[in-house]
Amino acid sequence: MIWTVERECRSRAVTAVFNQHRSNTNMPVGRARNMGRGMNSSTMSGGIALLSRLHDRLGMSHGARRRNLLMGTALAGLALMATPAAAQQWTGAASSDYATGSNWTGGTAPNDPAASVVFGSGASTTTVNLNTPLAQYSAGPITFNDPASAYTVSVSNTAYLQVYGDVNNTSGVTQNFSVTGDSGMASFINFHGADAGSNVVYTVNADGGVTFYSGGSASGANATFVLNGGSVSLSGDGTLELGSVEGSGILSYYGNPGGSSGNFQIGGLNTSTTLAAQIQEQTGTLSITKVGTGTLTLTGPSSYTGGTNLYGGTLSLGNNAALGTGAVYADGGTTIDIQNGITINNDLTMYASMNLNVGSGAIGTYSGQISEFSDPSAIFKTGAGTLVLTNNTNSFSSGAIIEEGTIQVTADHALGSGPITLDSGTLQAGANLNLANVSILFGAASGTIDTNGFDVRTSASMGDNDTPSGTFTKTGAGTLTVDGFAGNDNYSTATDVAQGTLKAATTNIFSANSAYTVESGATLDLNNFDQAIGSLAGAGSVKIGSGTLSTGGDNSSTVFSGDLNGTGGLIKTGSGTFELSGDSSGFSGATTVQAGTLLVTGNLGGSVVTVDSGTTLKGDGSIGGLVANGTVEPGENAIGTLSVNGTASFAAGSTYAVELNSTGASDLIDASGAATITTGAGLTVSNVGPGSLVVGTRYTVLEASSVTGTFTLTDPDISNFIKLTTTSDATHAYVDVTKSKSFASVGLTPNQIATGEGLDSAASSALVSAFLGLPSDAAAQAALDQLSGEIHASAKGMLLQDSHFLQDAVTARLRAAFGDSGKTASVPVMAYGEDGVQAVAADTDRFAVWSQGFGSWGGTDSDGNAARFDRSTGGLLVGADGMAGDWRIGMVGGYSRTSFNADDRNSSGDSDNYHLGLYGGTNWGAIAFRTGAAYTWHRISTSRSVAFQGFTDSLSADYDAATAQAFGELAYKTDAGPFAFEPFANLAYVNLHTDGFAESGGAAALTSGSSSSDATFTTLGVRASTDVTIGGVAATMRGIFGWRHAFGDVTPQSTFAFAGGDDFTIAGVPIARDAMLVEAGFDVQLAQNATLGLSYAGQFGPGAFDNGFKANLGIKF
Repeated sequence: MIWTVERECRSRAVTAVFNQHRSNTNMPVGRARNMGRGMNSSTMSGGIALLSRLHDRLGMSHGARRRNLLMGTALAGLALMATPAAAQQWTGAASSDYATGSNWTGGTAPNDPAASVVFGSGASTTTVNLNTPLAQYSAGPITFNDPASAYTVSVSNTAYLQVYGDVNNTSGVTQNFSVTGDSGMASFINFHGADAGSNVVYTVNADGGVTFYSGGSASGANATFVLNGGSVSLSGDGTLELGSVEGSGILSYYGNPGGSSGNFQIGGLNTSTTLAAQIQEQTGTLSITKVGTGTLTLTGPSSYTGGTNLYGGTLSLGNNAALGTGAVYADGGTTIDIQNGITINNDLTMYASMNLNVGSGAIGTYSGQISEFSDPSAIFKTGAGTLVLTNNTNSFSSGAIIEEGTIQVTADHALGSGPITLDSGTLQAGANLNLANVSILFGAASGTIDTNGFDVRTSASMGDNDTPSGTFTKTGAGTLTVDGFAGNDNYSTATDVAQGTLKAATTNIFSANSAYTVESGATLDLNNFDQAIGSLAGAGSVKIGSGTLSTGGDNSSTVFSGDLNGTGGLIKTGSGTFELSGDSSGFSGATTVQAGTLLVTGNLGGSVVTVDSGTTLKGDGSIGGLVANGTVEPGENAIGTLSVNGTASFAAGSTYAVELNSTGASDLIDASGAATITTGAGLTVSNVGPGSLVVGTRYTVLEASSVTGTFTLTDPDISNFIKLTTTSDATHAYVDVTKSKSFASVGLTPNQIATGEGLDSAASSALVSAFLGLPSDAAAQAALDQLSGEIHASAKGMLLQDSHFLQDAVTARLRAAFGDSGKTASVPVMAYGEDGVQAVAADTDRFAVWSQGFGSWGGTDSDGNAARFDRSTGGLLVGADGMAGDWRIGMVGGYSRTSFNADDRNSSGDSDNYHLGLYGGTNWGAIAFRTGAAYTWHRISTSRSVAFQGFTDSLSADYDAATAQAFGELAYKTDAGPFAFEPFANLAYVNLHTDGFAESGGAAALTSGSSSSDATFTTLGVRASTDVTIGGVAATMRGIFGWRHAFGDVTPQSTFAFAGGDDFTIAGVPIARDAMLVEAGFDVQLAQNATLGLSYAGQFGPGAFDNGFKANLGIKF
């Protein structure tokens, strides 16, 4: 069969005439491109025309105007009942040329509509080229079955491949077809009712094309088409499924003569692609359907008229004409994305709610009509960019949900008839708007209305669409006027008027449940209507006008630093604190505190403030007048002055809460007008420190042009010793600090009373101030005990009583020297029998040295006045003596250290003691006389601490004292068998002199002058001893039992004074007047010239005890 194409340069029409015995002989089978002005015609007989995209330049000489051109020849040999050909497999043995027979099994290249073509394993090359100019090749099914080979079948250089069977890719590997023309001459792959296969990529380059005939059965549903300047076309009625299309080129539709419709269904592979192609219809009507979950981005200008169906995923539009001229139909959950600067004019019908997306930084416009098919539908605005809606006939009924970015509206009905939900997004005005019957809802996240310099009015309610947690923000210059049904706008989302004006159009249209913030430069305008809001904060302006603003119902505490203006009213509600810190001098209406606290730190100087019972007015600002039925407290938890530019009145049951301090400062209400204090108006006082109030201080708490009445103090006794009184004169009200009772009056013990008297007379100090602040008598008594300094007095008694240690040592030495300790010589007698085993009477003519170590601990219980006193002592005495006639005369010296404490007074001390004395004794038969005198120097150190409410001090002192004593004893010695007894009577006089001292420390430090104390002691008792031998060593067992009595005043005393105060006398714990003495010990011979004695000695009296040990050592010279 030979066919020709003629070109007549007079017309753009292309006519193909087919003389063929098939029902579709007159069906356009390709696209002819006419670059000139003539006419193209084609005649064919006895076969099938395979005409596609003929170009004017094919075989044309320069300058030709009219010419018949032979385009090519093709063999058609396909009979209607052709016999199926055997499968032919590509070997590539000779080359990559499809037309070379030796590249195929069977030796010929397949070229038959029934030929089965196989690209399998073992091929020498996987590149297959169909590039013979004007050559036409036919094939039936094409199969790829080599899992290791990715083939590329390339159709180029004006060659054609006609495919009558399905492409089957069973290899698991992506297979590739490419189509490329040649310098304006076309190459094509044409599918005749066949499937383009799966996992197959068709790359269509410049002047190349892929055409699907019989669209109802041809399909590319599982294939990928990459346009690189080429085209994909559909010829005939039906739908062509394309799994994925991307790149730049042309999508064309050629309908049947007489009218037909076709459809490209794109996206079944769920991939996201960008298609920059023109989508156009040459004949008939073309529509596009987007399916799958991926995104199809259309950036080319298109002219198809059949409309767009969005059944899945996202359709992204990057060209104003991307959707042609038809309408758009969108399923629920799908997304239309409009790129920056794009305006879409196509009408949109939603089958259910869908998304309109504009990305960050972009502005996209939808100017077509948006409607719903049957079910109520809504637009979900996504993306951070701005979507502009301009059509005033939009009719969707479920509203718009702005989840991200902005919707800008330029027409009243552009948002349809449903509610607007702000959930992280912004509604922006693009013109003056009246959003009639469009409710505004607030989602869980924050939302914004931007008036953008325009005036916007809403005439329906505003409310919560979810659990409120965000903020409704009004931005942009211009005014948002809220209208609708009063009371409907009780949303709980916070309201932030950031810019422009938020204005009420009726009474109570603002939300009583919303916390309002009016930023600097912005305005909340009541428009003369009464409004209630949850709370008010910010630095902007509130125009109350003649209306009344109630704020605080959400019980929060807020600060408003902006200005109020108008003549209406302000009502503080709720339990929180509302602070006005700005200049609201332009507000002259009445202010009422109905609940909670109003804190005025700014200027409310034109408003009379009424404080209802149970509420509080605080602050150091100014108000226009005061009517107090509740509590008025100048300052803010600190001393301050509340200025009243008018009159002030205090009703019965009201409270003036005054804060003051020890320096004389106090709260003050300073009224320019008259002040009236009704009987029963109370006044409370709080000391904010530091320290206690100073007796004699007067505080001015109210100053006015005239003062009538006096406050009643609700608690005049602010401490145990301070009482407040209130007085008034013609223009002032005062609070005076007075001392209610003396410190001494609370004392229970003589020491407490004496210390209190001393403190009463002391100069004003931190100590006196703190003591004034003590809350109770018990606290004061405990403090007086700590302040008394009684440890110094108790120490005196200790020193007097401990003088007996030296007496006892000297007496024992004299007894031993005269052999009066037992039936035989006793320690420290310096004579022994000739055998050295038995002690004998001493040779008293000889000189002897002796020593005695001692230790003792004891205590005296409290007598109900002074605290328990404990002490411990230890020391060493050394003496030497010799005979002078019948007398034995000696000298003694030594050192001891005593520690003492009174724990209940947090007091302790120690004394270093240095001893020196003379002694002597003689015997007159059985009668013995012993006597002596001694002097002891004491170096005393004390420390004590004082701590009670409001005061602490640490005190110490170092001073000297001296003890002088004289003593004597008469004893009578008698024997009874192996035992020796010695009744005795002892008399001692002791005098103690204490130097004056001044304690180091703070205000509690005491001073004391020098003083003297004395005591006389008598002791009656009996000594007993017997000699024993232990293991051949001579020893003497001995003991004493006696009664010691103290004469005169046994209670030691010290006189003290506080700084600037009078003397007072404090008593220590008393010396035991009567005490039982017990002593037991033994003496042993260590060597012929050395003896050692050990003994226990104790004293026991009422509430007193003493336990001690002694060690005696005697050495003969």
